[in-house]
Amino acid sequence: MAAPRSVTRPPGASPPAAPRLLLLLLLLPPAPAAAMAHRRPRSQSGAWSPDVACGHRYIQGKILGGADALERRWPWQVSVHYGGFHVCGGSIIDEYWVLSAAHCFNRDKNMEAFDIYVGLVDLRFAGNHTQWFEVNKVIVHPTYEVYHPVGGDVALVQLKSRIVFSDSVLPVCIASPDVNLHNATCWSTGWGLVSPQGHVPNKLQEVQIPLISLPLCRLLYGHLSYIMPDMLCAGDIRDMRTVCEGDSGGPLVCEFNHTWLQVGIVSWGRGCVYPMYPAVYARVSYFSKWIRYHMEHTPPPSQPLPALARVLGVSVSVLAALLAVLPML
Repeated sequence: MAAPRSVTRPPGASPPAAPRLLLLLLLLPPAPAAAMAHRRPRSQSGAWSPDVACGHRYIQGKILGGADALERRWPWQVSVHYGGFHVCGGSIIDEYWVLSAAHCFNRDKNMEAFDIYVGLVDLRFAGNHTQWFEVNKVIVHPTYEVYHPVGGDVALVQLKSRIVFSDSVLPVCIASPDVNLHNATCWSTGWGLVSPQGHVPNKLQEVQIPLISLPLCRLLYGHLSYIMPDMLCAGDIRDMRTVCEGDSGGPLVCEFNHTWLQVGIVSWGRGCVYPMYPAVYARVSYFSKWIRYHMEHTPPPSQPLPALARVLGVSVSVLAALLAVLPML
């Protein structure tokens, strides 16, 4: 029997087209996935997560303002911690995004010192549904402090990892530019001071407060330029109920047809010492297009290094095997 002959290519001959094409396909990322990786479609209900509808909760009933909030009553509530302490509130608007006030993330602060907690009712204890997150990116509205000392007081906080939704952790809907707030029932929530003496509550507080028109709010503050169109006023002047220090960044939400919309972000005011002045919020409907734009166009957080290393390891192994086989083809 004749000895098997080795198959050799003439000098300078290129490898067959099929292995080269296979190698090229392995090295190139899929075009549609690469182009659409950071864009998620928005559902008809307004939720930014494809599986969870925003603005719905699994507990009903009403509690008088100023009382402790029940667990699951405000599932979108966020506690922003800095250096291990609660400093501001916020709201869940997507599986990667939290809405808060820009002044909570001043430029002189170290972004790595922030921690975001969801599913939290009592600041002393983590509940069964409490989740902790690191901050990946903070996007502050470009008009912040430009036309007003606290104007444009809106911040989008992107988390490093995904929020796991449950009946205690859910997103709130964002008010659209054409929302009608006439006769709306609205609530403000947070862990701010509950008395002028400086008593800080451990449990999440809630208060039902009426909205106040901009002309009346300007009249109460005594200067027309204090209250701008991107702001919203709310407070119970008769019963002296308002938000206080520590509530900043927290949501003002209103119920429309059994769906909760966030209409305001706690921004500034005279505080508990002067409850006859309404609290001033950043008007969410004014910033809704900006919010949606950045949620759609901001790339997602990068993959954790261990997971990325495993993927790269597999790719390198496949590539090495192909390179070893090519000379024999």
